[in-house]
Amino acid sequence: MNAPVKNLPPDFKGIGYSKIGYFKETRTKIKELERLNIELASRHNKLEVIFNSISDGVTILDRNLNIVHVNQVQKTLFPGSNLIGQKCFHAYFQKEDICKHCPAAKTMQTKDNYCGEVFVKKGDHNGRYYEWTTSPIRDPSGQVYEIVLLMRDVTERKEYEYKLMQADRLAAIGFLAAGIAHEINNPLTSIAGFSEGLLKRFDKLKSGLDPQLLKSVKEYLTIINDEAYRCKDIINNLQDFSRSSSDDFEVLFISTIIEDTISLVRQRAKDNNIKIRYYNYLSRGLDTIHGKESQLKHLFLNLMIRAFKSVEEGGELQMLASNHENQVKVVITDNGKGRDPASNRPGAPGRSDALNTGYDIDLSLCYNIVQHHKGVMKYETSKKLGNTLTVYFPTSI
Repeated sequence: MNAPVKNLPPDFKGIGYSKIGYFKETRTKIKELERLNIELASRHNKLEVIFNSISDGVTILDRNLNIVHVNQVQKTLFPGSNLIGQKCFHAYFQKEDICKHCPAAKTMQTKDNYCGEVFVKKGDHNGRYYEWTTSPIRDPSGQVYEIVLLMRDVTERKEYEYKLMQADRLAAIGFLAAGIAHEINNPLTSIAGFSEGLLKRFDKLKSGLDPQLLKSVKEYLTIINDEAYRCKDIINNLQDFSRSSSDDFEVLFISTIIEDTISLVRQRAKDNNIKIRYYNYLSRGLDTIHGKESQLKHLFLNLMIRAFKSVEEGGELQMLASNHENQVKVVITDNGKGRDPASNRPGAPGRSDALNTGYDIDLSLCYNIVQHHKGVMKYETSKKLGNTLTVYFPTSI
């Protein structure tokens, strides 16, 4: 007969094993999550590094044109303010309302990319040019929910473009001047030759003529002859001025450069009742520099024309050349109103550029010529003394 079955206690051992298995599985999942979090953080850091290493300024905008994220370059382009949370038109352009023809708004509407340039006219970044590009960020349904705005400071490039335009313009003017000088030189040669021939034959015409009339005729012929030769000198200087020089520097007398340039503007000064006074205090042997004649004549011509623009009718322009240690020092002073050289950047008020008409002197071109000759140029202005430009060049010794 079978023995009766006794009541057995619950199988606590089996329940324990099941709980231990559950905890092991949970711990494995926790470790997997930790690994994924570490990997996600690593990817996030890597993306942040890539984001900040982009050479352009990057801004992420939401649909309301609020700045939600910027990279380090963008913070560098617009320092001194917290960009996050601000409207893009206020943070970057100091405007209280959305920009006209806003490219970000167009991108949200059309879902297309746009690019262009903008000139900042207000705030701390006045006078800067920025190149921009807008691109859409789309959600899975294809709707644009954020905008990527790329910005690049291209002010320096625009300045080089302007200088290239100025150089091309000067080259065209030089080419035109050379042609005109050649055409004018021929009749001037005839005028000078015939007037000189009449003066030589003048003594044979004395008999039978009124002495007062003869005196007047001789005086007129002398003036014609002198002015014709003066014009020929001006034409020769103009031809030298427009003629391209070699790439090599040569030893030049700075006083000769200044005097030749003055001869080109003397008539303009006379027409505007402006007096030009030139004082040469250079010591013999310390009056030469290494340079390019055409560039130096361009330099002094530009500086003189600039001085004419600030001098009112009846003003005065003084040029003084002297020695300062082992340097040639040229001081150009006028009694006109002061003018800030910083206004010569592209697009600045009172300055002609590719978008404006008229002709103005870009002082940065003068700076480049001076630096190319290893010199230094300083600008000062005051109500009492007017404008003073001082140029230093090392002597050729």
